[in-house]
Amino acid sequence: MKFLDVEKYTPIQKSHEAYLKELMEYCKDTPRHPSYHIHPPCGLVNDPNGLAYFGGKYHVFYQWFPFGPEHGMKHWAHVTSEDLVKWEWSDQMLIPDQEYEKNGCYSGNSIEADGKLYLYYTANYKTEQGKIPKQAMAVMNSDGTILKSPNNPIIDEQPEGLIGEIRDPFVFEKEGAYWMLLGGGSIDGQARLILYKSTDLENWAYQGNIELTGIDLELGYMYECPSYIEIDGKDVLCLSLMGRTPVGEHFHNEFSSVYFIGELNLEDKTFHVESFDEIDKGFDFYAPQVFYGKDRQPMMFAWLGCGVQELPYAKEDMWIHSLTMPRILTIKEGKLCQKVPENIKNEYAHLDIYSKRMKPEEDTWYINLTDKQISEIQIGDQEDHLSIKIDWAAGHIVADRSTLKHQFSTEYGVQRKVSMSEELKNIEIYYDNTFIEIYLNDGKDTMTLRAFPENVEINLI
Repeated sequence: MKFLDVEKYTPIQKSHEAYLKELMEYCKDTPRHPSYHIHPPCGLVNDPNGLAYFGGKYHVFYQWFPFGPEHGMKHWAHVTSEDLVKWEWSDQMLIPDQEYEKNGCYSGNSIEADGKLYLYYTANYKTEQGKIPKQAMAVMNSDGTILKSPNNPIIDEQPEGLIGEIRDPFVFEKEGAYWMLLGGGSIDGQARLILYKSTDLENWAYQGNIELTGIDLELGYMYECPSYIEIDGKDVLCLSLMGRTPVGEHFHNEFSSVYFIGELNLEDKTFHVESFDEIDKGFDFYAPQVFYGKDRQPMMFAWLGCGVQELPYAKEDMWIHSLTMPRILTIKEGKLCQKVPENIKNEYAHLDIYSKRMKPEEDTWYINLTDKQISEIQIGDQEDHLSIKIDWAAGHIVADRSTLKHQFSTEYGVQRKVSMSEELKNIEIYYDNTFIEIYLNDGKDTMTLRAFPENVEINLI
């Protein structure tokens, strides 16, 4: 088909309906579609947004540029599911069709109140002098219709000492009030976690910045995508970092995401950190968002991608990236543990380790490796494979993409290493047609990445 050449900041309009329908049909016939990772019907997906269990369904919104596999005008696409396995497309989404959001509906979250789902997002507004920070709100009613607030932007200010890059609202209820976290940075180059307060979800008062205490850690020049949840009586804060320099094995991606476990004190505007770590140690993971699923189960999705990436086949396929699978969250021994829901796990073709060389019959498969005689897993053939090297006793694992024919993002390195604080007991690998998630010791550490071997074999060495 002939692809439409659109200007970067073009919102979906009525005139695009026929073209987008045709483009979606074209993309449907391209290979490399995952089975259990939410991915766009066409175009680009990045941050998960507005995650909720509402009205008996899971609702996942995500940043979406529909016209091609590159970053452009962001919409909030919307899918729903009753079981986290089968997802249905919804025509109820956020389209940036107002002047205050003329450069896109950027990231944010949701909160349920009064039988409605309140959606919060950054209204991207660029000028020649830079961005002007604006936060906006929409409300999804019980019938699924979404209406933007007539009072948008609900926050239209730039507090003193902060740059105009203030974004990604995360709203939660605590201590009889509503609170909003925003990521940003100061004019002197320090990342800032910004706090607002409300009693009615629409009128917000600036409270200042939340300081992280109990740690001495350089965290870059800006926070993105803050999110907060309570797990097992502990407060958990997730932040995505811009401008963090690598240290040892850590922070080698273009941008990194970190969790902090501790205590949030809203009166003092502090978060006292008891433990922290990168959320994921793989190549392609960013912008995680936590939320409560069914029965208030702590959960998380993230973007299975990072920054600006030119992936193999994207230009011809006309779609790019996915979200991670949903992850159930617990805390064990001061670590945030992540686990794939059992009903998704059971959908994968489970491969028994019957030989040192296997050829999976399916594009989507799972293995659970416990044999400590195996020191390397190769996914692909000898000339073109992802290498996973293992030191069981030391708790070391290295994912190496240098032996793959199709290389990308090499400026950020071709290896990622995890050094666990304990002996490695098991390695779970979920392979979903080039989308790979690796879970170590039942999710105490994870590695998420893409790999494009042309001939998918499993070689155990």
